[in-house]
Amino acid sequence: MKYIAEYKRDQEGMATLAVVASIALITLLIVLGASRRAVNDIQQTQAKITTEQSLSRAWAALDCAVAKIKHDGIHLSKDDVAAGIAQLSPCQHIAGSQLWLDPWQNSDRGMWHLYATHAQQQVGVTLAKATGARRSSFVTSGSAAFYGGNTWRPAKGKKREDGLYECHSIVAGGDVMIRPRTSGEGGPESEEEKSENKFTVSLESSDKCAPEYKTEISDYTVADSRDETGARLKKDVQTNVENMDLFKEYFGAPRAQWKTVREQFERQGGTVFSTHGDPSECYDPLLSAVSNSTSSENANIKVWVDGPCDLSRGEHAVLASDVPILLVVQDGILALRGGMDAFNGVIYQFTSTPSDNDFADQWGMSISESGQMSCSSSNSNIQELCPMITSTVTDPDQARHVPFWFHGSFITKGAFITDVPDGHSVVYGSFKPTYSGEILQKSFAGLRQWRPVGNSYHDIKPPHGEG
Repeated sequence: MKYIAEYKRDQEGMATLAVVASIALITLLIVLGASRRAVNDIQQTQAKITTEQSLSRAWAALDCAVAKIKHDGIHLSKDDVAAGIAQLSPCQHIAGSQLWLDPWQNSDRGMWHLYATHAQQQVGVTLAKATGARRSSFVTSGSAAFYGGNTWRPAKGKKREDGLYECHSIVAGGDVMIRPRTSGEGGPESEEEKSENKFTVSLESSDKCAPEYKTEISDYTVADSRDETGARLKKDVQTNVENMDLFKEYFGAPRAQWKTVREQFERQGGTVFSTHGDPSECYDPLLSAVSNSTSSENANIKVWVDGPCDLSRGEHAVLASDVPILLVVQDGILALRGGMDAFNGVIYQFTSTPSDNDFADQWGMSISESGQMSCSSSNSNIQELCPMITSTVTDPDQARHVPFWFHGSFITKGAFITDVPDGHSVVYGSFKPTYSGEILQKSFAGLRQWRPVGNSYHDIKPPHGEG
């Protein structure tokens, strides 16, 4: 019996040892499993940290490149991608990252991809040029007045289901007044002159503007956006348009960066000169630039005038060119007395500082404290035009903010853009603007700045050139 008892105790001891060993083994396995998970978690965390660090470094390089493009501009050519990267050299290896540029294939707008890579991470953005959103024969950030007989060919807007177009004749940041000559004004009129004494809008060939997008004014009547009824001005004339940033729309850069735009203007072969405050110093160098540049090989003729410009030269010398002309007038009045048939291109007038739009001195205009206006100028054309301004624009404050005054006959094919906020532009006589989207695009060829497309920022794996 004693033996049997001892044997049972030995069996119980062995069982206990087995259980303890099993528990120990299970515990060890649990510990090892937990350790592996901990290691995996640590490795995943480290990988995430490394990924975020690489992404941050790639974003740093891309943000630097975009900031430089916005500030300094960039010239991109499919034949020389390296030149574009060279312009971004301060950002090329920032934070150990690398920049890449690729043109989009078969893109009508000629868009580009800009990438930044670090390790296995890549971020990018799409670059595109400004398109000139305001499609209209006449665009101004200020107000405008049109006197006499006007025949306009507006921009075609949307084509409706009925086959008619939503035309665009005038886009203005302020008021617009259209007033054909009143009866007897300017002396006796022939029947032909009477028939031309109106404001008409029409498209070429068989295309037609929808009635509500076609302003027609005749019978010595007046159409004014300040008229609350708005009965005479149709939808082709847009007035008091808010948030007009014409410089950015047409050049793709803020107005404050006009020097960058002008530098690119010169790099593209444009002529830049100053009239030193004398309007008569404008026409001859302008005519010379046009004469020397007229060639079918040129995309456009580019002339940038710093200061006032008088285009009055009668019929002795005309700015005729088969190649579109882009005439930029900076910080100066634009005057015409006589005729010009025809100007092929775009006239873009702007002030480098929006609030700097007092042109009284350039018009030879003196305004007393009581508001009395008088004129005195050594320029014969300006001396003739200034009294017309003061007798027609009787508000002294408005008179001193007239950026241009045309008196006579002026025919254009392209577009006319006046970017003078709070300015009051006046055409007195016969104005026949013909909008041409093709000429508008050619006039700005090579000049519009590249800018990142909204909502096009992205990150991609693997990085450009790898994987």
